[in-house]
Amino acid sequence: MTRYVNKTEFVTKIGVLYCLWEDRTDGITVLFLGCKREAFQKYIEKIEDNFSGSDGFSFINKESKDIENKIYGYLDGKIRNLDFKVEFLMGTQFQKKIWNTTISISYGKTISYWKLAALAGYKNAWRAAGSTLKKNPIMLIVPCHRVIRSNGTPGKFGGGKKVKKFLLSLEKNSTMDIRFNDYLVSF
Repeated sequence: MTRYVNKTEFVTKIGVLYCLWEDRTDGITVLFLGCKREAFQKYIEKIEDNFSGSDGFSFINKESKDIENKIYGYLDGKIRNLDFKVEFLMGTQFQKKIWNTTISISYGKTISYWKLAALAGYKNAWRAAGSTLKKNPIMLIVPCHRVIRSNGTPGKFGGGKKVKKFLLSLEKNSTMDIRFNDYLVSF
């Protein structure tokens, strides 16, 4: 049976976001959300390669004002929870456990890679946890930007260091009145 998946892209204050999603009876489920066109295209290719035949996927261009509006609200500091369901089509059990554990990090809070690995049940796998976050297919909803180094520095982020610093500052800023362009200028 073919599975029909919506795909969209839209411009935000942190750049263009690319999204794969399904509108299910229990709401929207996000399958991919990222900021790199190449990663988006490769993810679609992997899905097509891994799910060929009768269990294939068909991708349809379709906007989702609900996704766009919630992400705009989040990036403007008006929404704290992107409450979409997620489904990881790719990844090992370890990776899925790390991503699911990352979802539980509260808005405005940060934890270290070591703490994340420990919370996921892999106390000594903090480097592997970091590598897994590098492959996070659903940024913002799986808030890997909230995972930082043990020394308090931000570390790497698939969306770039400036975006990670912006997101961390946005979530920590009590007035929620921060503009991405102003933030970039301050570096």
